[in-house]
Parts: sequence; structure tokens; C-alpha cells
Amino acid sequence: MPKFHHVKRLCAYLLIVAAMLLSVGTASAAITEESGRRVALVIGNSVYKTLPSLPNPANDVEEVASTLRAAGFDVTIGVNVDRIGLEDTVRRFLRSTSNAEAGLIYYSGHGIQVGGQNFIVPVDATLETPYDVETQTMPLDLILNHLKQNSRVQLIFLDACRNNPFNAQKFWMAEKLEPVGATRGLARIDSDLGSLIAFSTEPGQVALDGTGALSPYSESFIKRASEPNKEIRQVLTDVRRDVIAMTGGKQVPWENSSLTDSFYFIPAPPPPSVEPMQQVSVPEGAAATKLPIAPPHDETGSALLVTLNQLPKTGKLSFDGKPIDQGAKMPAAALTALTYDSSGVAAGTVGLIGYTVSDPYGQATQGVVAITVSADAGAKLAQLEQDKKIRLADADAYLKTLPRDVDTTIGVGPVEAGLPEVPASATEMTFKVAALPDKGTLRAGDRVIGLGHVLESADIPLLTYEPQIGTENQPFALTLQAANDDLPPATVTFKPALDACDAAAAAPLDLQGVTSGKLPNEIDPDIALPACTDAVKAYPKVARFVYQLGRAQLANRDTKTAFATITKAMDAGHVRAIEQLASLYIVGASVPANPAKATEIVQAGAKKNDPYALYAYGKSLFYGRGIEANTQLGLRLMLQSADLGHTYAMNELGYIFLNGINVPADPERGIRFYEAGLERNDIYSMNNLALVYRFGKTVPQDLSKALDLFTQAAEGGQPYAPTNLGRMYRDGIGVAADRAVAVKWLEMGAERGDYWGALDRARLAKDEGAESLATAARYFALATAVNMPGKGDPKNQALAELKTMPDSAKKKAEKTFVAELTAQERKSLPKTKSLDDRLVQLAKATWVKRNPRYDLF
Repeated sequence: MPKFHHVKRLCAYLLIVAAMLLSVGTASAAITEESGRRVALVIGNSVYKTLPSLPNPANDVEEVASTLRAAGFDVTIGVNVDRIGLEDTVRRFLRSTSNAEAGLIYYSGHGIQVGGQNFIVPVDATLETPYDVETQTMPLDLILNHLKQNSRVQLIFLDACRNNPFNAQKFWMAEKLEPVGATRGLARIDSDLGSLIAFSTEPGQVALDGTGALSPYSESFIKRASEPNKEIRQVLTDVRRDVIAMTGGKQVPWENSSLTDSFYFIPAPPPPSVEPMQQVSVPEGAAATKLPIAPPHDETGSALLVTLNQLPKTGKLSFDGKPIDQGAKMPAAALTALTYDSSGVAAGTVGLIGYTVSDPYGQATQGVVAITVSADAGAKLAQLEQDKKIRLADADAYLKTLPRDVDTTIGVGPVEAGLPEVPASATEMTFKVAALPDKGTLRAGDRVIGLGHVLESADIPLLTYEPQIGTENQPFALTLQAANDDLPPATVTFKPALDACDAAAAAPLDLQGVTSGKLPNEIDPDIALPACTDAVKAYPKVARFVYQLGRAQLANRDTKTAFATITKAMDAGHVRAIEQLASLYIVGASVPANPAKATEIVQAGAKKNDPYALYAYGKSLFYGRGIEANTQLGLRLMLQSADLGHTYAMNELGYIFLNGINVPADPERGIRFYEAGLERNDIYSMNNLALVYRFGKTVPQDLSKALDLFTQAAEGGQPYAPTNLGRMYRDGIGVAADRAVAVKWLEMGAERGDYWGALDRARLAKDEGAESLATAARYFALATAVNMPGKGDPKNQALAELKTMPDSAKKKAEKTFVAELTAQERKSLPKTKSLDDRLVQLAKATWVKRNPRYDLF
């Protein structure tokens, strides 16, 4: 090699040689994918209570979930879930799908097809009677249709094609009694644009459980989906080949795709990061000098391979004490252990190492190391070693500052971790992710971070964490360690938490919400109003907080302001706000009552699969309220609402089938829906089922059960159960007659706005004689005030009986009402010369003022 004594000539020479070396070999461009959110629902049901158990699904999905997490999916997992657990798991998943780049469903377990539809079978299903599919299973289409509206790409994998073990061969599907589909396998699903549907075997055929811990399909899927840089259609081709081989041709996986873009589970990262030109000095005549070469790395922390394309012409390059030949291959970490023997090499001599770094994705990057033999290199190497000690000390000190707890709000997007910048002396260091939250998404800027990924020092302050919905009060650890140096790791603990507005005013079954929610009567406006006002200011782009502020305003009886706020939330894209606005038109809150307008509005929410809107629009269609009747479509929409866990729909369906409203009566079917509501602790289902047992309608009369259910419902806040309970105590039905207890329950019903409770309480007082007539007048007035046109007593018996009461009793009742109102509140009432009208106005005003549950009805 030539000698150089002039720095400029040396630099020019190195640049020319480096350019020549970097042009040698191949370099593959990274295949990138839009950096959107990926969400997955993974369910495996093995241990069935009455159906045959399956050996593998629970094992399958645990492994599948790990594979998908490694592929950047935020996974919602359910293992051996019963119907209510499945419902909860599905709702949590649906809440996570908003604006997702890709949504995936993987189900392993029993499935059934009825009427051309496929159903997921939870572990508590019996499927013994024709009523069981609609109350015991979950329609796959319900999940898939929601996914189509909220994600760009939908990927469905069904390893659920087992033999039909079900006893009943016909099941109710809305208005039809449908036979079970082919007893072998599931029904074909046609994919919409942007969807891929994959079955573990051909439609109508049976998948095998295999002899190992995993089913053949899941075992191959896990293997092939983990292979880097492989497009999904190639993945499935390889899976099909594997499964055919594993099952001797008995099982042939099948898929139907309308994907328009390529999709990779493990897309290739950028090519390996390599210092393109490094200069090192070694002492003249040194036997073995360790070369301070910066190691290459890639973002995913993959194992990199180094190929030495060119070696120095003079001196000896060694690894682990052994000479190295040109073309030698070694792990990337070995670069930092190379030594150079400069014995007999003149000072000023420059030797070049040219190398190629390749990754598992077929990508390659090249680098050059220029080795200069120098008389003063020892001092330079000593300085480098000293600099390294300082760098490691600073990095160690930095890592020791990182252990901390980071509160992360759920449902507001990525939350900054707030980690400090790496000290300037250590900015050349890289850090490896040694432990990662298994729920939620960690990012550095737009890049999703996975286990084993390598972070540049500049990435650390950019780290954000987006918690998974439903993970409040669950800590998640991120552990970082120096990628190439032996330093103690540091752990950051993320603590997902609900915003105070979500805790105070979230709506039940809100698929854009983040928690189970509160009923209207459960909202405390003193807490919810300031919490949601602050949330709207802090997160102005989160429409959910605007809607919840409207709910808080409703609870505060500021209906006019709430109407405007809820309209704003609807315009901003919050789906539940659509149904809430429609409900205000139904009851005429701050606007004239307009059922047709309400139906027109709520239709948009039903199209977006909101459970409340599906119920409201379905009910309007079924009864023809504000729209031309369509009982079939109305019934189907209410069934969809019930599938998502809406107990109002369950109760309406129970009433329809029990009494044969627009359909043939089928009491057993109706009772099944009441029982489904009861399983979810619904107070309305308790009351409805209690009525069935109280009067023995289609079942043997059971007064003990009726009394127990009425009591549970009343104590839970149901508005009509107290009256039903009061009547049993009044009349001694199923219990010893007790007038005092009857009065207690009837007054509770009246206070909750039940016309019949107020009427019955008034009649009890009337029967007591003159000393109780004022009480009777007060409750007759209250009954009249809460009587709902079209729903209550069309004869308005309470008003008729109020008119028969003596004026003296009415005036005493008037004084009682007036004492509850301020002067301003009294002035705001309409003027009337009729004492009866005056009493009804006062009764309504005082009830609205004090009643904490007025917006439940």
C-alpha cells in the first residue's frame, strides 16, 4: 500500500476508494408500508361446558397473539370466553378499530352456519333448542361489518370448521326458522374491496385438530406469518402447502381476497445502518490492536451478517486469534472484536477493509474502514478508550434516570413518554428494547416499536405509548438496555388511566368510548361537568369528550345547552351522539317532539352499527313510528343491537315474542331474551321476568321468584318494579299483607315517575279517610303530571279522581308543593285559574327539580 504524509491527499484517496467499494455488491430497497395502526381480535375456545371440547384453540391463539404482536398489531385476546365474555371482548376490540390501517380477526373454536351466516360459538353455548343461536352465539358478520367501516384493510382467519356437534338442527333467525347449514364446516364469505377471508379448510369441509399442541393450520400460520418480508398471499400459499402436507391432503385451506395493496405481517425495515467510512489508527509495530469499529444495526434488532469483501494488503487481520480470509462471513458483532497486527508495516501506511452487511430481508449495505499505521496511534487509541469510558459512564447515569412511572390517558391517541434526551457524549450509542408492553402501541415518531428493536439516541425523547382500551389500572413495562455495551437496563412503567370525563360521563355500549359507561341517572353533574369541560379543552379533536360533556349537561338539566353540544359532537363524528340527539326529538327536549325527525337522524347511527341506534331505528321500523313500518328489518336491527349486549333491545324482543306483537307469539323465545338481560344484571329484564312469574304467563306461577326479582329490580333503580312490589304487599300476594311496606314501595315508584305507582299510592291515602286526603291529592296530581301520552293511562284516571277531591285537601297539597319551589320557580309556571291545573303544574315542577332519575325514562 502507498504511504501518505499529507492529510488532504489521504482524504481524497479514501473517498475515491470508498466510492469504488460501495458500488460493489447488491443493495435492496426496503419494502415499506404505510405506518398506520394495526388492531387484531384473537379468540380461542377450547373448553366447552356441554359441547365437545377441542384440544388446540386456546393454545393456538396464545401463539397467534404473540405472532401478531411481533408484527405490530395491538391484540385484544379472548380465551375460553362465555357469551358475555365474548360480548365484552368484541366490544373492546371494536372500540380500538377507529381509523385503523388494518383490522384482523383470528378465531379458533366451534363455529356454526345458519341461513348462510357464520356464528362464533362461546364456551357456555348449548345450542339444544331453536332459540339458542340468537341468544348464545355471536354473528361473525356483526364484527366484520364494523371492521369494514373503520379500517382500510380487513383480514379474517377462521380455524372453526369442525364437525357439527349441535343437537338442534333448526334455529330462529329473525323472522325465519332456518336449518343448520351443511353439517360440515362454515359458509363461504365473499370479501369486499380491501378484505381477505381465510378458512382453515374449504367451505363446507372439516378442519383437523392435529396431534400436536397446535392445529395444523395455526401451526403453519404462526410459522409463515413470522417470516420477514413475505406478502400475505404468499404466506397463505405456503400455509396451504404446509397443511396439505401435514394432513396428507385431508385438509386444504382456502381464502377469498379482494385486497388491492400488498400486505406484509413483517415488512422489511430500512437497510442495515452502517458507518459508510470509518478511520482508525493503529500503533506502528503493534502485535494485535483491537480496532474500534462502530457496529452496524437495523431498526428491528435482527441478526446481521457481515461479509468481508476486501482486506488490507499489509498487516494481518484476525478474529479470535485466527487470521481472516477475504470473503469471510461473521456476525455483525464480530466487527468490534477484529484485531490488526501492524508488525513490519511502515508508519503512514493505509489499509482498507471493505465489508457488506446483510439482513434477513435480503437487504445489504456496505461500509469501509481505513486503517492508518501511525507512530502516535497509541495515544489516539488511549484517548478513544477514555472517551468510551466517559460515554459509557454518561450512558449508565442516563439509564439510571429513566426508571419512572408514566401516566398515559386511554383513548386520546399516542401519549408522550416524556423521556429526557441522551447526553451529547453518548449520542452515538444505540439502545435495545428488552421488554415491551404486550397491550397498546409503542412508537418512536411514526415508527411502531417492537420487542428487540434498536433505538437511536434521538428516538428516546420521541417515544409515545398508546394504551389499549380496557387496560386502566394495569402497569406495562418498557425495558431499555445499551445495544452493544454491558450496562444495567432501565425500566419505564406505563400506567394507563381513564380521563376524569370518561370516568364520570362515558356512555354504555359506546363503540367509540373507552369504558363501560354510566346510565344517565348515574352521572353526577357536579363531577362530570368540570371534568368534561377540561377534557374538551385539553383534547379538542376528541369528539367523545364533546358528547360526554353534552351528557353531563343533560344530567344537569341544561337541556338547551346539551342539545347544542351533542349536535356539535355528532358533526365531529361521534356516532353515539346521533342516537342521543334523536332521543331528544322523541321526548321533545328543547325542541318540539318529532318522531319522524328522530327516526331520520337515528338511521345514520344504525348504519354505523351503534347498539343504541340499531335498537332505536329498529324499533321505529318495527312499529312504524315516524317511518313506514318494516317489521322484518326492524326485527333484524334489534337482534343486532342485542348481539352487541344492548339489554333494551333484549327486553323489547322479549315483549314482542312473548305477546305476539306483529309476529306469531312464541313465549319461550320471549322469555329467553328476558333471561339474557337478566344474565347481564339488567333491571328492566328483572322486572319483566318477574311479571312473567307473577302472573304465570306461559310458565307456572312462582310468586317467590317474582317477589325476589321485583325486589332486585326496585333496589337497582328500575322505575316500575317498586309499584309491582307495592301491590304484592298491599294485596298479600306471595307475602303477608303489609300496608306500611306497600306504601314505601308505591311512593318509591311514584318518585321514579311511574304513573301507576302514584295512582295506587293516592288511592291508598284516599281510603284512609279525611286526614290523608291532602296526601291523596298530592299523589293524584303527581300521577297526572307524569302520565305519558301514548304510553301511560289513556283514561287519565288520576286526573278524574283529583277533580273529586275536596278543595281543602287540594290547597294543603298546594302548600306542600309550593314549599319545595323558589319564588322565581313559581313565577315561571304558566298562569291558570284552575286549582287542578295548578296542582298538576306544581307536581311536575317539584318532581323534575328533585327527581334524580328523570332522564332514564
